[in-house]
Formats: sequence, C-alpha cells, structure tokens
Amino acid sequence: ERLQEIKAQKSAYLTQKMGLTPEEAQQFWPLYNEYDGKLEALRREMREVRQAARRHAGELTEEEARDLITVELDQRQRELDIRRAYAEKFQRQIGSRKTAVLYKAEHDFNRELLRRFRERMEGRPGPPPGRR
Repeated sequence: ERLQEIKAQKSAYLTQKMGLTPEEAQQFWPLYNEYDGKLEALRREMREVRQAARRHAGELTEEEARDLITVELDQRQRELDIRRAYAEKFQRQIGSRKTAVLYKAEHDFNRELLRRFRERMEGRPGPPPGRR
C-alpha cells in the first residue's frame, strides 16, 4: 500500500516536472511503467546476488568469487542496456528535452524520498550490534 502511494506521488511529480500534456502522458506512462518494471526486476536479482555474496564472502573460492563478479558486471550491463533502449524510445515519444528532464526529475524524486526516509529514521533505536 505504501509502495503504491509512493508510485502515485512519483507519477504526479514526473508528469508535472516534464510538463506532459494529457495526450503525451497517456502514451508515456505505459512505456515508463514497462521500463520501471524491467529495472525493478533486475534490481531484485542484483540484490539477491549481493546478499548471497555478503553471506558467503569469507567462504568463497577464487572461482566462485570470480563468478560472482562476472554476474554482477553482467547485471550492470543489462541495466545499462535497458536504460539505453528506453532512452531511445522515450526520445521518440516525448523528445530529447523531456527525456532529459525525466532523468533529472527521477533523480530529484529519489533523493527527496531518501531524505524523508532518513528523517523518519532519526531518533529511532539502531539495529542490534553486528547488524550494521
């Protein structure tokens, strides 16, 4: 539920910052949601690989460590490939200027979200020892 609320806020924020017309928004959002879904699925995969690497870091053989590094680099390349492909699609659909505004607005929104999260976390007790 909280995630849906954040996504709605993000949609409104990006639409406003990019100055999308109703017609542009109608065309843009299905494409953006497809893009965002692909990146989110990849981020989940990346998180799982990083967590496994942290859990077993001291136990890895040279070959396993090399494989983990290769997997992470491959995932980063896939992320770049997705971003590059959708940058072209966005530019065709809404133009280069609005695409550039999109990327800046995404960055600004995420930075503000992180700032708010940190503010809420201040004053809360920290994690138990050894969990940091």
